[in-house]
Amino acid sequence: GGYEYTDLLKIILSRSARSARLTTHFDLDFPKKPQTEPYYCYKHGRICKPTTEAFKFLHRYSLDTLRRIREFAAVRTDARVLVVHGDSREADFPPVDGVITSPPYVGLIDYHEQHAYAYHLLGLEDRRESEIGAATNGKGLKAQEDYKIQIAKVFRRAAQAMPAGGHMVIVANDSANLYGDIATLSGMEVEYVIHRQVNRRTGRRAGEFYESVFIWRKPGGV
Repeated sequence: GGYEYTDLLKIILSRSARSARLTTHFDLDFPKKPQTEPYYCYKHGRICKPTTEAFKFLHRYSLDTLRRIREFAAVRTDARVLVVHGDSREADFPPVDGVITSPPYVGLIDYHEQHAYAYHLLGLEDRRESEIGAATNGKGLKAQEDYKIQIAKVFRRAAQAMPAGGHMVIVANDSANLYGDIATLSGMEVEYVIHRQVNRRTGRRAGEFYESVFIWRKPGGV
């Protein structure tokens, strides 16, 4: 029969699967091979051992999920929430006052492979052929130009649902300095750009990692 909370259990299982992977603590984003032996952990500064069982994660995330549900129940309202699993270049956005988003970075992360377990557990359709900035396309000039065009389509689509004078806040790693052109292609005005260093919790990189927070305004209005 249909268990009422099947979807909730899938979420718990998905979180547990991510934590139970045989990889190092400092390379959760881009694991290249199974880690089966103890290793020096750059994240914790000591010798760590790969996980040997998943039950502790199932237990931890079951309790954590229940806690989150109780906390949410205390503040929940009857506000309507809509989640769409689709292509943002074509989606029909409901009227909104503003947009806050962190789009995929060009050629940096293979999001589908990184979360393959979640796609299987949650029964999500794999749409990697439609991914914007896919890692398989690299970071070359051709990939960058295509990224600018495709991501601008998303922002233009979202902006149609915003009133004149509405704001869009975008968090992105813009090491290739693409977002000035993207703002122009999207028909948005740049109000502020805030740069911040990111201390990564799930991995390490060869150098320091920075993100930018872009605050754009839709032309018109007061």
